[in-house]
Amino acid sequence: MSKLKKVRNWSFVLLSLLIITVLVLFIPSGKKGITVGSKNFTEQVILGEMVSTLIEENSDIKVNRKLNLGGTLVCFTALKEGGLDLYVDYIGTGLTVILKKEVIPDWRKVYKIVKDEFQKKFDLIWLEPLGFNNTYTLTMRRKEAEELKIEKISDLRKYTDLLLPGFDHEFMERPDGYPGLIKHYGFKFKKEPREMDSGLMYKAIDEKEVDIIDAFATDGRIPAFDLLILKDDKNFFPPYHAAPLIRKDTLKKYPQIKEILNRLAFKIDDRTMQQLNSQVDEEGKRVKDVARDFLEKNGLI
Repeated sequence: MSKLKKVRNWSFVLLSLLIITVLVLFIPSGKKGITVGSKNFTEQVILGEMVSTLIEENSDIKVNRKLNLGGTLVCFTALKEGGLDLYVDYIGTGLTVILKKEVIPDWRKVYKIVKDEFQKKFDLIWLEPLGFNNTYTLTMRRKEAEELKIEKISDLRKYTDLLLPGFDHEFMERPDGYPGLIKHYGFKFKKEPREMDSGLMYKAIDEKEVDIIDAFATDGRIPAFDLLILKDDKNFFPPYHAAPLIRKDTLKKYPQIKEILNRLAFKIDDRTMQQLNSQVDEEGKRVKDVARDFLEKNGLI
C-alpha cells in the first residue's frame, strides 16, 4: 500500500471517529423520544425518513432525525454507544463487516445468524426485513459490455489490462468489497482502481473517465445511465436484505416500535426501491415527499 493511500485511509478513519465522538457526546442523556439515523447515500436517507415518519404517524413518540451521517463505522458505533436508537442496515454488512464471517449465499441463514449474534454481543435487535436485496454489484456501460461480450464478473478477466475501475472508498476497504472480490475471482485490474465519492461514480462512468463501478442493485441510476449489472457468477457478494436495526433498551422503553416498523416487512421489493431511489436522484423529488408518498399509497399512514 502506498504512503499516500495509507494517509488517506487513516484520514478517513480519524474523520469517522471524530464524527462518532461528536454524535455520541452531544446528545443529552435524558433525551425524549428516539433518534433515527442513516448512512450517507440516497436509499439510506429515504429509509431513515420512512421509518421516522411511520413511527411519528402511528404513535406519540418524538423522533429526532440524524440522517446522512456516514458509512457503516459511523452508524453502527453510534448505535452501540447510544447516539442512535435505530437505523436501517443490511444483513450482509452485519455478517461480513461487523461479525467478520465468511459469505453465506442463503439470506435466511444470514438473517438468523446476525439476528442471534447481534442480540447476544451488542444488545441490538434486527426487526423483520423490508423485502429488497440491495446487494453490491459491478456495472458497466451497456453498449461497451455488449461489444466486449461481458455479461458476468468472470468475463472481466480477459480485459484487466484494458478497463479502469472506479470504486467508492468503503468498497475499497470492506472484506465484501474489492479486497475480497479479487481474491475470490482470482484476478485484479492492471490499473489501480480510482477511488472516488459514491456520488461521483455515475458521472465518471457516463463521461468514460472509468469503465466499471461498484453499485447497489436497487440504485435508480443504473437504468437511468443505461448500465449493465454484471452477474456475480461465483456468488461472492452476500445477500444484503435491508432491515431496521434497533437498540434492545429502546424496544424495552417503546415496545410498540416493533409492531409499527414490522408493518414495513416485505413491503418493498427490488424494483420498488429502485424506483424510490430514482425519484430522488433522477427526478429531483424531496426525500420527505418520496417517503411519505410510499407510506400513504401502501396504507401505512
